[in-house]
Amino acid sequence: MEHSSLLPLASLLAGSCALLAAAAAAAALLLAISAWLQRPRRVAGAFRRQGIDGPPPSSFLSGNLPEMQARAAAAAVAETGGRDFEKEGFDDYCKRIFPYFDKWRKAYGETYLYWLRRRPALYVSDPELIREIGRCVSLDLGKPTYLQKGQEPLFGRGVLKANGAEWHRQRKLIAPEFYMAKVKGMVELMVDAAQPLLRSWEGKVAAAPGGVAEVDVDDDIRSFSFDVISRACFGGDYSRGREIFLRLRALSGLMSETSVIFTIPSLRHLPTEKNRRIWRLTQEIRSLILQLASERRRAGAGAAAPDFLGSIIENSRGQPRADDFVVDNCKNIYFAGHETSAVTATWCLMLLAAHPEWQDRARAEVLEVCGGAAGAAAPDFDAVARMRTVHAVVLETLRLFPPSSFVVREAFRDMQLGKLRAPRGTYLFVPVSTMHHDAAIWGPTARRFDPGRFRDGVAAACKHPQAFMPFGLGARTCLGQNLALVEVKALVALVLSRFAVALSPDYRHAPAFRFIIEPEFGLRLLVRRLGHEDDGH
Repeated sequence: MEHSSLLPLASLLAGSCALLAAAAAAAALLLAISAWLQRPRRVAGAFRRQGIDGPPPSSFLSGNLPEMQARAAAAAVAETGGRDFEKEGFDDYCKRIFPYFDKWRKAYGETYLYWLRRRPALYVSDPELIREIGRCVSLDLGKPTYLQKGQEPLFGRGVLKANGAEWHRQRKLIAPEFYMAKVKGMVELMVDAAQPLLRSWEGKVAAAPGGVAEVDVDDDIRSFSFDVISRACFGGDYSRGREIFLRLRALSGLMSETSVIFTIPSLRHLPTEKNRRIWRLTQEIRSLILQLASERRRAGAGAAAPDFLGSIIENSRGQPRADDFVVDNCKNIYFAGHETSAVTATWCLMLLAAHPEWQDRARAEVLEVCGGAAGAAAPDFDAVARMRTVHAVVLETLRLFPPSSFVVREAFRDMQLGKLRAPRGTYLFVPVSTMHHDAAIWGPTARRFDPGRFRDGVAAACKHPQAFMPFGLGARTCLGQNLALVEVKALVALVLSRFAVALSPDYRHAPAFRFIIEPEFGLRLLVRRLGHEDDGH
């Protein structure tokens, strides 16, 4: 009887404990919701105390995105037909493509706060703060998670988008493949890859009235760059590698139709027609890469080729995701070694065509280094390395038309960057093109094409050398920069030794954002074959 009389009390106590636990859980949930609701105000206050302000969010959930989309759409409508060529100089393309950033910079200064949905983003154009970001080697400052998710089909978790210890491990394994000692052995490969382009242009010129042909050069340059990276990546299997890269080009075209900033990440899982095409291409690319890798593995270590695929197969041993490591980093090399090179070579020829005096100076150097006559011997690595004028032309091209618009980082914990305290979750956006056109850094000729500014190197060309960042910033500077620079210089040297180029009257100048900055309407040149009367002999 005594035990049975205690049962109601025990039940009552148990019920009370359950109610207390439920109440505690509800209170914790309310506190979490309250903290989530109050975080923007708290973060904005923390930045305001550091002297950083910015545009108020136009939407509780979307932050400043609605205004950004509206201004970008208005700018696109205003310039649907492209623009006349800028004879007096080249404006920062960010002013046209991302007009909201320029507006806010004028209103709030070099560093300001805005909101991407519920996440704080700092626009950073203060050279000293950029220096601090570049100096930071903490693994807690990395590529933003929204880029990882939004661009996953293109990059996976390869070295370009990985973070933390995973990025550090991959960087150590892959970086040696792009050291100058490796690139040095690729110049002959580059010369071979350029031959179809040179023969095609020679044929078009020979068939053209007056010996001057109008040539749309984009596809030819892209094809050249495809061949270079395919041979470097896949060696004797480069023709099959080219099929992989063609699919990657199609995939990047699909994914660049809308900026990842404006897309809702969860929508990528919906079976829309576009998403199904992305999924299909992603699977085809994966299957083709793994098929090649499997054949290499079956061939055995004795048959390993001294190419990128052979290296990452070797380095994949012991990796937690061996197949993903191979696939993701083959996809990453497409962008590290192809996209930047192709678009830089295109802009470089555009600028040389528009500035014949620099075209003549660069050609004179090429002919002197390579043999002194039109159609001179193809350059080797040592010849390319001696071409200081060509090198300056390429650097000035990268200054005026950097392929990447922004260096973007995310703070994965509260971080101190110089005088700046950045809360966990803050995005940092450094506008590359804007820094490259800043007259306070480059002087009153910042808009002009003047390779002479680089005659004594980057440090002497501008007030703040850290403001020159065509290949990124700090520890995560692009792995493929040596390959890109040598490849572009080799192609420019080959073209200048055989042809004179001028802009077609049909050229419309309109840099466009498609992951990287490309000529929206392509590049059309007037091409003339050089003869002995052109070489000074």
